[in-house]
Amino acid sequence: MLDQMDALDLFPVYRRLTGPVLIVRAGRLVAQGGPLAWFDELMAAYVKGLDRDLGELAAAHPHITLETLDASHAMLLERPNAVAELIRSFTAGLRSRS
Repeated sequence: MLDQMDALDLFPVYRRLTGPVLIVRAGRLVAQGGPLAWFDELMAAYVKGLDRDLGELAAAHPHITLETLDASHAMLLERPNAVAELIRSFTAGLRSRS
């Protein structure tokens, strides 16, 4: 599974893109607790690194817009209207620039 996750690294792709890009990331972790409580700490560390890396990416590439949504990784199921509004606002901004 980890090999497949490494193959899905989108950062090199993001760096090559030149057109406008919207990245919406989940801002809330789902606590596992119980026997999987160790996973909560692991994911918190991962998110800290992801925040750093995405912040650096957006700062270095002004065509990249980074949004954080108060939702878990299942944001499309939890907050479909909020996701749609972020996309609508992003695309409306593109139209107004052209």
